[in-house]
Amino acid sequence: MSSLTNESFEFGTYTEITDFAFEVKPSYKNEGFVRFFICCDTWDFWFVRILEGYNEDYEQENSFILERNKIRKSFKGENLSLSKVKDIIQEDDGSNWDMQVSNDIDELIEMLDEGFGIINLKTVKTEDENDTIPNNQ
Repeated sequence: MSSLTNESFEFGTYTEITDFAFEVKPSYKNEGFVRFFICCDTWDFWFVRILEGYNEDYEQENSFILERNKIRKSFKGENLSLSKVKDIIQEDDGSNWDMQVSNDIDELIEMLDEGFGIINLKTVKTEDENDTIPNNQ
């Protein structure tokens, strides 16, 4: 069950929504997607999918594609809520506005972060219980 709430979203900051996306649309797992993020901007929402196993030409390769889709807001002051995120996921047709490719998923996530942090970023415990690393699963 996802730990997201309506308070999980901040203007101009990405929030990881991977667990919620898989709950809403389980077929994403079969399509090779491994991580999902969303961000509220002034005029748009940015919906991000990370696809594992493909290059920039969507040919099978040992790399990752970060696909970013720009979704126009209904009005300038529209905020993100769980119901809005659910609608975006359900209406996702797989199109994208731009994409980045890397052999390193962490590099793509850092590029997305741009130093502002990512809310709800998934982490996993290492063998040393005090260390955490980004979850690339």
